[in-house]
Amino acid sequence: MPAQAAPAGANCDRLYQQYAANGGDGYIRAYDGVDCTQQIGAAQGDDDNWNDASGPFRSPSNDKATSLLNTGTYSGGVNNVQFWENAGPTGHTGCLRRGELYADDLRDNVLAFGASKINANNKISSHRWSSGCTNPLT
Repeated sequence: MPAQAAPAGANCDRLYQQYAANGGDGYIRAYDGVDCTQQIGAAQGDDDNWNDASGPFRSPSNDKATSLLNTGTYSGGVNNVQFWENAGPTGHTGCLRRGELYADDLRDNVLAFGASKINANNKISSHRWSSGCTNPLT
C-alpha cells in the first residue's frame, strides 16, 4: 500500500492549535517553507520593512515568505494582517484574516494592486495589523 501524503496545511494546522490555545498569542508568523516550516519571523506589531536591521522581521526575511500563520487576538477587532510587496508599505498587497488561520502555500496566492496581480510567494516586504482585509490570502 503506497504511503499517503499529509493533508494540505497539516503542519500549519498543528502549529495553529499549539499557538492559539487559550484564545491566541497575538502573533503573525512567516515561514520560508511550505506548510509553516522554517520560521523566518514572528510579530505582535507592525513591521514596515522586513529588509532592515530593526523590528520583528529583519533582513534576510524580505521576500522569503512561502507560508503564513495568524494567531492574533480579537482585542479591538484588529486581528487581520495586511502584507505588501514593498517596504513602506507600498505596492501589491494581500491579507491574512484571523478566521483564515493560515496560508500554507503562497505559491497559489496573489498580491494585488488595482487590476495588477503578482504571485505572492517570496514577495512580502512589510505588514500591518488591520481591522479590514484587502485581497484575502488562503
